[in-house]
Amino acid sequence: MNKKKTRPKESSERAENPSRRFRLSTTSGHPLPIQTIQQRLKGLWQSLTWPICLKILKANMALTIAFGLFLVDPIRRLTGASGILAAVAVEFVHPSKSYGFLAEDVLFGSIMCCLAAAWSILGTFLSSLTRDPNDPSVAQPKVCAVLVFFLIIGCFFLSIIRIKIEKANVGGMLAATIMMLSLTTAVLNVEFTVVPTLQALLSTLVGFFLIFLVFLLIFPENSTEVYVEQLVKVLEAFNDISRHQVHRFLQTDTKKVDSIALMHKKLDLLITALIEKKRMARREPSYNAMAPTDISELTALIKQIHVPLRGLGVSRAMEENMRHAEEKMMEQEESEKQTDPGENERIERPRSYYGDTDDEEEGVGEIVEEENEDQRSLSHDSNNSNDSSPSVRHRKVQWEDSIKVMTYWKHEYDKILTIVKPTYLHLADACIQAFQESIKRLRRMQSLDPRYQSRPYVYRYYYRWKVGREREREEAKMLEYDSSQDPSVPLFEAIQRFHQHRLVGLDRLYTTTGVPRRILFLLLTFQFNLHTFAKLLYTLTSLIYELDHYRSRKRLWWPHITFNKWLFQSHGTEDSFELETPAAIADATHPIGIERSLTRRATLIAAASRRRSTTIIADLESQEKKQSIYRLDTPYRGRVRTPSEHREKKQAVNPWRENALDPMDYHDPDVSYPVTRTQRTFYKLHTFLTDYVYTTEAAFAFRAIIVVAALSLPAFLEQSARWYADYRGQWAVVVALIWMGPSVGSNLFGTMTRTVGTFIGAIQSIIIWEIARGTAPGLIVLSFVANLPWLLVYIHGKFWKAGGLFALITTSLILGYTYNIDPHNRDTTIFIITYERTVTCIVGVIAALIISIFPYPKTGRVELRHRISKTISELGALYSTFLALLVRDTPEDPDERRADRKLFQAVATGIRQQIKGERVLLEQSRFEPTLRGTFPESKYVHLLQVLENILSLVIGMEFVTQNISFEWRMMVVKDTWKARKQMIASYLTALHLSADSLNNKTPLPPYVIRPTKARRVLTNMARRMDIFKIEHLGEREYTYYSTYMMNSEQLAVELELLMATVRDLVGPDSVSIWLNYKH
Repeated sequence: MNKKKTRPKESSERAENPSRRFRLSTTSGHPLPIQTIQQRLKGLWQSLTWPICLKILKANMALTIAFGLFLVDPIRRLTGASGILAAVAVEFVHPSKSYGFLAEDVLFGSIMCCLAAAWSILGTFLSSLTRDPNDPSVAQPKVCAVLVFFLIIGCFFLSIIRIKIEKANVGGMLAATIMMLSLTTAVLNVEFTVVPTLQALLSTLVGFFLIFLVFLLIFPENSTEVYVEQLVKVLEAFNDISRHQVHRFLQTDTKKVDSIALMHKKLDLLITALIEKKRMARREPSYNAMAPTDISELTALIKQIHVPLRGLGVSRAMEENMRHAEEKMMEQEESEKQTDPGENERIERPRSYYGDTDDEEEGVGEIVEEENEDQRSLSHDSNNSNDSSPSVRHRKVQWEDSIKVMTYWKHEYDKILTIVKPTYLHLADACIQAFQESIKRLRRMQSLDPRYQSRPYVYRYYYRWKVGREREREEAKMLEYDSSQDPSVPLFEAIQRFHQHRLVGLDRLYTTTGVPRRILFLLLTFQFNLHTFAKLLYTLTSLIYELDHYRSRKRLWWPHITFNKWLFQSHGTEDSFELETPAAIADATHPIGIERSLTRRATLIAAASRRRSTTIIADLESQEKKQSIYRLDTPYRGRVRTPSEHREKKQAVNPWRENALDPMDYHDPDVSYPVTRTQRTFYKLHTFLTDYVYTTEAAFAFRAIIVVAALSLPAFLEQSARWYADYRGQWAVVVALIWMGPSVGSNLFGTMTRTVGTFIGAIQSIIIWEIARGTAPGLIVLSFVANLPWLLVYIHGKFWKAGGLFALITTSLILGYTYNIDPHNRDTTIFIITYERTVTCIVGVIAALIISIFPYPKTGRVELRHRISKTISELGALYSTFLALLVRDTPEDPDERRADRKLFQAVATGIRQQIKGERVLLEQSRFEPTLRGTFPESKYVHLLQVLENILSLVIGMEFVTQNISFEWRMMVVKDTWKARKQMIASYLTALHLSADSLNNKTPLPPYVIRPTKARRVLTNMARRMDIFKIEHLGEREYTYYSTYMMNSEQLAVELELLMATVRDLVGPDSVSIWLNYKH
């Protein structure tokens, strides 16, 4: 081996010009920046469509009616000051919900308010029994003790219910208001009375009834129609994205396409909205042609289609990266030949991650410079951060014969693309046609016209006057279609043609010894994603065609959802943590046992494999040769299902799952497996405390008790009870109790938005009162107009939702309390009422902020870091469980496989929601003051983007692995076990090291083996296996496993990028710096 040479000049030159280096590129492109305030304001204005305007008007109408009823003298004398709670109840119910979700809020809210009122009446009655009639003092100790007991116990259980059941959030807030007002007022009542409690209860129930009645009777929203509109948007977006990605891959369109990160963002927004609309349509009665079961079937297909659609984007990005890498390397070689042609070391061929030359010998051309180059280039890609580590020494490498080899495979690949391009384009065009025909049928079934969609009814007359009747008839004819023609038939024929010609010319992508090149795997990956996309689209198109025939008439459909799912299913109507329920924040902060569930499932698999008799896996290579299967999976038609067919059969609970003391699953570094009866007893006690006492929910409830006790203390003291009631200090407790978070608490941004909303409402109230001069008609008209912009912010403001809500509530309370003042009372004015309301609100917000810092303060940035660390750890658990399903040595049972997939999809969805919540927290963290230093926002943006890529790749790997037969998997696994074990260890080490380093702020140690190198060794070993020879090219598993390998190789790139980004944040270990400098 030649002696190494040190060339500092060349090293510095490369460091200064990173564009000349070959870099392991991520597929996501440039990080998507966080939206600025100007962009958010522009988006808020653009969201002002007719449906949104209609919701704003209906919500404002219900609010104005509730406020107007309070201004009527007989009603106000009956309800007292508590009558304004009707308007507050209307404001608490989010107006963007459908009438099904509104009915849930009204139902839960009414039940919880009635229970809170009954609890308050009981506490008031018992306290009256302990009152001494001979004692002239108001706040007697025994009376206050009983009231405080009922107040604390009630707040504790209300907080628990708000966390456990998300639908009880609105009802819990208003129930806390009723209970707080009733029990603190009871101190001043010498005799027992239920009037204050009933006044607050009836006013709240009236508010619930008003908003539900208005949304139900005035322009009622058809949830099925809303779902179909969103489904059409999804199909149009799928059509546009797939067309651009396919044409870009085939080099038939040079226009710039969306990056993977932007595509992920678009698809996530569309599918999340579609799932939300599906939940709306499934939980309410409707009179439509489409049944709730049809909606479920369509949504399930959409959730499957988006996986190969993302795969098309990844294939296109990988192909572009490959071409870009080759061009950069060729430019670098030419430049090095011209600058210093005599002193270059020579190795036989370049060996990059992308497999340019596809060396066949495992030991040839070890990575010379790639280790340090990749590490620094990944760091450079993740962030343009200032790296103060010493520069490393490099060897200048010149590859002999490389240009000729690279030109060879590129020419062959381009020739093959030219040959197969018509087949691919024919299938892509058939997909486009299927999308268009399906959209026409969906619109006809729901009587939608794209010209008048999301517009007022009178717009059609304006449009007819604008374009003329002839033009309108011509456009209407363009929307018509032949209902007897099945649009899925041409797509099926295109799939058949694709099957016949998909392998044409691929034999050229083998080396002279019959080893496949990586570019063959990439082309097969593109084939798999395109075919799977077309196959699932065929099922969707045929289902829509069948629905168009079978669902020809409208009928009444009842909700199609089980009681447990209806009760405990969460819905993400509130997009940000500002209005997120405590249950949702608790799930995002402390996900419910993802790793435990996955580990438990792996234990069940291991136990099942031990119970089965061990059988020797037959070697397919030794069996009789079968005919090559050139077809991939056969598409299946969608069919209309009845509700009974749609419901899943319940599986019996595995007894292993019921055994909480499974010795195979028990791992505790502190104590061993409990053996004696005493040990089992204390183990069960420990489990009970862990599950029900030492939890986020209990901590949140105890914090609520502390806040209630501290802020309500003046109400139970003799010297402060009267002024506390006069100043309505109960609202400070209500505000703090409502806006407490179980872990994050009221961060600085939330405090800011709520404080700003309070001041806006206070100023607005003074202006309205002064202009109206205290007259009821003036207050009604002016408040109606002033509430419009804040309802828009409340519905679509996202980050400013809390500010809009506080502005609405503050306005209603100040105007209501001021109007309720005794006319003979000249001392109390609008300014005093405004001052009292503003102070109590700010005190409650600050109290929620203070309680959130216990047991120690934690900023949003620290919380973000811990959450990202937990997400990385759960990605590792998800990947390890996927591998357990991949390399298991026993054939899986179909029922177990379905259960595994269901668990995998549920966990993957949970991780995606966590990443979404972390992005929200990152955007809020920008508003925290930079006291100790500038927040590295760009690095966290890139880190979250890498996590999204990793999750999508793991989902894609699981998606394709389910199609690979057990025998084929075992043939690959048994001959590559050692290399596979090294790769798995490298991947999981990268994930867990990144998670632990980010969580504990510890520097990253050096690699044992790089993920890209471990994956490359395994791929090269698999390529030389007999099952990857050209005679097996027609087998469908060949294509499936090629797709799996390319996704796995790209996953290795993303993992190294993850570690490089984490290393930029926590720093490298001192040993790593020394090793890089020395070697």
